[in-house]
Amino acid sequence: MKFRWFIASFITVVFFIQFIDRVIISLATEAIMNEFGFSPGQFGIILSAFFWGLVPAGVFAGIAADRWGSKKVFAVGAAWWSIFTAATAGAFGLVSFVIARVLFGIGEGPALSNAIRIVTNWFSPKEYSTALGLANSGVYIAPALATPVIVWTIANFGWRFPFYVMGVVGLIWVLCWLKWFTDKPETNRYMTEEEKQWIKKEQGNISKSSDSGKKMSFKELLTIPREVRGTILANLWAIFCFGFVFYFLLTWLPGYLMLERGLNLQSMGVVASIPWLGAALGSLVGGRLSDYLYQKTNSRRISRAFLTAGWFTLLAVCLILVNQMTSIIGLVSVLTFACFVLSCGHAPITTVIAETVPERAGSIGGLTQLSQTLPGIFAPMITGFLVEITGSFQITFAFSAGMIISSIVVIIIFLHPPEISRRVKASTTA
Repeated sequence: MKFRWFIASFITVVFFIQFIDRVIISLATEAIMNEFGFSPGQFGIILSAFFWGLVPAGVFAGIAADRWGSKKVFAVGAAWWSIFTAATAGAFGLVSFVIARVLFGIGEGPALSNAIRIVTNWFSPKEYSTALGLANSGVYIAPALATPVIVWTIANFGWRFPFYVMGVVGLIWVLCWLKWFTDKPETNRYMTEEEKQWIKKEQGNISKSSDSGKKMSFKELLTIPREVRGTILANLWAIFCFGFVFYFLLTWLPGYLMLERGLNLQSMGVVASIPWLGAALGSLVGGRLSDYLYQKTNSRRISRAFLTAGWFTLLAVCLILVNQMTSIIGLVSVLTFACFVLSCGHAPITTVIAETVPERAGSIGGLTQLSQTLPGIFAPMITGFLVEITGSFQITFAFSAGMIISSIVVIIIFLHPPEISRRVKASTTA
């Protein structure tokens, strides 16, 4: 395996760890609510609190990545969130849970924006979507594979135990990251010279601040260039809508299965993991198909915008159908396909940032992370209070479908990634 793909896999691993950390509290919904007497609305605030720290931290982490490099920023963030993952187990009431989750969220700020920065530095433009799809697959593999294990540990050792374990695992990742990663592939002693030269050749027509050595001001890093503003803003809205559906499912799917569908803890652990297997597969398929279409059509409009709109159309249909399912088999089938098409559409729209403003992939990537994680503040709270008011999850699935439909309209009308003037010839892969 070429070393750049090892790096992409390493990012997959950290996303895997991060999202296990995030999902533990959702899987412990019933145990924590019963122990502390939280209402659905109060627990929705706890689920939301993580994003109060994540959202602003994500923007500044992206800027920091462009100025000081992803190695330092990612290492500090991973160490921070690992410490506060473990600290969550020490919470003893609503306020302490909220504080622990806010601080935990701050540590996870560097994730997406730094991943975009790393892919822009380490890969050929023809590989962007595939590399980001691979990295993002860790987001979905985590709840898919870890859910049954975490549920088992909660049942046998209590809800606090998995928080302690994952805190240690995160610190181990930091040590490996510091050993193997460098901000620039040309300075990495583990990569072959042949691969370094191939990457340099593939990126020859891309101007990146990391290559030129220019340090941009914070004002420049926060400004979206006028000529691509419409595309960037449309892309940010599409990612916002993706984030709303994703975090609605990630935070409340276990609670939905237990509170609305009547599953016990063990059954929920199995059922809740299956849709995320579909999402993990979709992340790989969506990224690879997007790059394949780009190489065949030389059109980012087709391979990024229109392809995503197609995936999101299928997603909207699935979200509407969830409320019609009366059997668990039918429900799981619809949710699994919904998660599959949701993640299929994610890699192409994330790629738009790297292709549109490669010299600011970190800082604009920070805005991407802001758009993706900001709905994480609202989705858990809105869901919790709607369930408390109506006694049902039905309206939340309908609302999520409406969000996705709005993103489809915006993508089709406004998302115009920059095209190149000549067909990109497929080159020999290093």
